[in-house]
Amino acid sequence: MSTNQPRPAPVGGLRLHNFALAVRDLNAMIAWYETVLGFVVSERGRFDAVNAAYAMVEAGGMRIELVSRAGEMRRPVDRTAPPDHLNVPGWKALVLETEDLTATTAALVQHNVEIVWADQQLSEHLRSTMIRDPEGNMINIFGPAQ
Repeated sequence: MSTNQPRPAPVGGLRLHNFALAVRDLNAMIAWYETVLGFVVSERGRFDAVNAAYAMVEAGGMRIELVSRAGEMRRPVDRTAPPDHLNVPGWKALVLETEDLTATTAALVQHNVEIVWADQQLSEHLRSTMIRDPEGNMINIFGPAQ
């Protein structure tokens, strides 16, 4: 009797719907994503099964689901600074892209955004500005090398 069984086929037909981000203050985070990054609310509601309120915000073909459960105990966001953040398993950052990183970085400074690093050369072809949203989640914005 052979123990070599054929591998099952991978799940197919999947596509990205949205990214979900648990937040403490739903209204404050909606306001920040709208004011700073230009997202707009496309939907608001409740997920009764998990007792949570949510808002879907969209920009540039992306959707982020901001979801919050009132009154629940919360663990703080992992604020390990780069590059050591890569030593902690899990999602690292929302990664966005811009054609003009210099202008984007200047706009972020005007909004008094917490900047982890500004306009840093990452590779021969890529620069980045990394920021944190008001609850400490990292957002990395890529731009072309100059």
